[in-house]
Amino acid sequence: MSFELGINYWPRRTAMYMWREFDLAQVRDEMAQIASIGFDVVRLFALTQDFLPNALTVDARMVGRLVDVVEAVSDAGLKVVPTLIVINMSGFMWWPDWMLDAHGRPHDLFSDPATLRSQTLLVETCARALSGDDSIRAFDLANEIDDAQSPSSRGAARLWASALADSARRAAPGKPIHIGAHLPSLTTANNMRVDDLAAVGDEDVMHAYPLYCDVARSFLDPELVPFSCALTSSLAGRGRPTLMQEFGMCTAPRGAPGKTITDDFLGDRRQQYLASEEEAATYYDAVLERLVRTGAAGAYAWCYADYDPRLFDRPPFTTAVRERSFGLVRSDGSEKPAAEVFRKFRNRRDGGKLVRSEIPPVLDVSADEYYGAPAAHFARLYESWLSRENQ
Repeated sequence: MSFELGINYWPRRTAMYMWREFDLAQVRDEMAQIASIGFDVVRLFALTQDFLPNALTVDARMVGRLVDVVEAVSDAGLKVVPTLIVINMSGFMWWPDWMLDAHGRPHDLFSDPATLRSQTLLVETCARALSGDDSIRAFDLANEIDDAQSPSSRGAARLWASALADSARRAAPGKPIHIGAHLPSLTTANNMRVDDLAAVGDEDVMHAYPLYCDVARSFLDPELVPFSCALTSSLAGRGRPTLMQEFGMCTAPRGAPGKTITDDFLGDRRQQYLASEEEAATYYDAVLERLVRTGAAGAYAWCYADYDPRLFDRPPFTTAVRERSFGLVRSDGSEKPAAEVFRKFRNRRDGGKLVRSEIPPVLDVSADEYYGAPAAHFARLYESWLSRENQ
């Protein structure tokens, strides 16, 4: 199987406001650029706040816009992974008003009957609207949902995932199911265990960034992403390669050196790094090579573009400065050096010059033992991984 290259997408001029400030011509132009860089797949996001404005009410206009965007992606010769429940996005929680009580506290996504039924309705409606489209690569049920709200138990998480997956499969039989998980499913007891998600989904996916991981040796540590991929495969226990569905690096302005900043991270202040554009290209190149060597199914970059500075006084960019500049292209549409890394990688792949290796064994305890102390096991196994890689 070929190593899959994908990119996570928001438009550079409208970002997370794309559905309410819709510009299909812009999307078509950007899909042409994405295809020219060499990507196979575009992952995009149906923001729940826009698509589910009231309980048990899906906005038909937004679903129509989703269909139009998928058509634009397909016309560019690309496949699509729509992510269907999107509350947590780029350091901000985009809760629909109706999901919050009078005190601003959210309903239980996993067990409140009306909230769960509304989510399954949205998933089923979008999946049915796209069910006959051959460009659908997979449906991603949700993006890092535990950052918005952690389930109260493993059982609640499994029931939620199963309900959403059943809705998608009923509406669009045969389309693979992803569940967008991230490092907290490897490092914390968040009740979103990799093995539980693997039992529901058809393919295993992971999101990993050294920026957000205290175990990483540096902000530019190229080993954390492939290790997280291999560990996900081991914990899933399904014998299948993991797709790195998100990885990337935010950058300083063109020509500027890398610099450390203090940034808002889900309400906490922590150090982050804006790499030079050249450092980011080197990082992408190093990670891609390691993912191939360690048997990953593919890699989706985060993300397509830096955002228009006119958006910087709107969430999430007012507080999450790093989110302004994760793109492979600049806000004016010009390419950063990292774009050429992907173009060359695609050419090597298509020329048969990449050989994907077997997934290396990582786990030396059972999944239940691992999740008894996930942070300690993650750190221990990563140290072992680094020792092996340095031999």
